[in-house]
Amino acid sequence: MSFLSLGLKPEIQQALAEIGYVTPTPVQMAVIPLIQAGKDVLANAETGTGKTAAFALPLIEMLSNVDVNNIENSQLSVLIMTPTRELAIQIEQNIVQYCQHLTLKSVAVYGGASIRPQLGAISQGVSILVATPGRLFDLVGQHDLQLDTVKYLVIDEADRMLDLGFVKDIEKVKRLISRNHQTMMFSATFSDEIKLLADKMLIEPEYVNVAMATTATTVSQLGYQVDKRRKAELLSELIGKHNWQQVMVFTSRKETADHLQKELSLDGIKSAVFHGDKSQGARNKALEEFKSGKLRVLVATDLAARGLDIQALPRVINFELPEEPEDYVHRIGRTGRAGLSGEAISLVSPQEHEFLAAIEEVIEQKLHLSVVAGYEQGAPLPARYREQDIEPAKAVKKHGRPNRNNRSGQFDKDSGKPQRKGKYSKAKK
Repeated sequence: MSFLSLGLKPEIQQALAEIGYVTPTPVQMAVIPLIQAGKDVLANAETGTGKTAAFALPLIEMLSNVDVNNIENSQLSVLIMTPTRELAIQIEQNIVQYCQHLTLKSVAVYGGASIRPQLGAISQGVSILVATPGRLFDLVGQHDLQLDTVKYLVIDEADRMLDLGFVKDIEKVKRLISRNHQTMMFSATFSDEIKLLADKMLIEPEYVNVAMATTATTVSQLGYQVDKRRKAELLSELIGKHNWQQVMVFTSRKETADHLQKELSLDGIKSAVFHGDKSQGARNKALEEFKSGKLRVLVATDLAARGLDIQALPRVINFELPEEPEDYVHRIGRTGRAGLSGEAISLVSPQEHEFLAAIEEVIEQKLHLSVVAGYEQGAPLPARYREQDIEPAKAVKKHGRPNRNNRSGQFDKDSGKPQRKGKYSKAKK
């Protein structure tokens, strides 16, 4: 099946061809005809399965069929609610691409950025609004944004919205939009809470279930058994040995992300962190530098596990396994997108085997663990690890900073700094 068979108008077909879309994904083939038929939809779909196009394309098609001289063409007709700023930005960027040969206007509104430019964009006339709940209700409550013309409501990442406590906001939106509206909900899980919300929000919905495994069909998955104290050392070694140039690394905690970024810096590997304690500007800068190749590594928490679309990302590394197995699926969904192949590598310590078992149950496959030579269980630890285990404070006081460029664990006793540049800083691209 091609996009042509979905009845999309030539301008949309042309945009899709220029973007590189050739064949609809399973969720697109299932959802697009239902939306075109005016049905409410509850779809189980992960990020990376093409769900943004699944709801955006038919809505753009319907809006573009309105007479250009009709006032409805410039009034707010579509509201897309999403849990995070990054996902809101990503969705709106995709919509801009889909509409590049049309006159429809879209705007993304989210917190962590000035509200004035967002207000200005809305005042110019907008058909599609992508919003996070907090900023949406700032606009409604403080700036009198009217939603009564909204005829199409999309709730993306509904399970994440519930996790963040936005259920009342979602229900409130339903009361503010047009009484005659169509609603589409997308969720990675069909939990009891999601079903309860769907009962309140949807009218005779059609159910679409795109299996969780579809996120990982193009992703090879492997793992390395390693002492948790030596994970940073192994990560740097893998990056340097294989000359990897674009690596997204996931940690479960912000503190771990910050510490790992410092460790990579000592090895001469350019990296940045991406987590909730960073400002929106800092996160945007880190993401753009990573996409452009200025950074080799982006160290992120699960904030980045959903919604970030990095074109042709070759690999994802789980520095720490997530406590929730579903988060593993979201993480590896950053690679292997749009039919491309990808690689997911997990660094697994003995303490994480319980998390690993839960992940294997969800993905319905065993993750083979190998051991890199020199990192075998019981292998002597570098000197800095032994000394840190015994007397961390004295070790630092006596020796200064460990020489991260000498894997034997020697220290520069005079300055406490590495004696030379990081061993992986000049890897050729």
